[in-house]
Amino acid sequence: MKQACDKFTLDFLTASRGRPPKVNALTAAQRQAQRRERLRNSGKSSLTVILPVELIDGLDKFVQFKGLSKDVVIERLIRSQLLRKR
Repeated sequence: MKQACDKFTLDFLTASRGRPPKVNALTAAQRQAQRRERLRNSGKSSLTVILPVELIDGLDKFVQFKGLSKDVVIERLIRSQLLRKR
């Protein structure tokens, strides 16, 4: 503990280091909920899938070659192969 007249020594028990906390900071869950709401309002949603590694590697090479994003390629495939008129 430091003496009351000491104005130079940092009190390690009460001082905090780093950036001061924000008063109205959102939790990670609140930020994620806002993100999902923004996606929903823009007519989009997220989808998580588990695929074999070799398929992901092939998709990575394809999108790099074509200069597209993965979501665009997958959207086109679903529309052309699964949702096409028969």
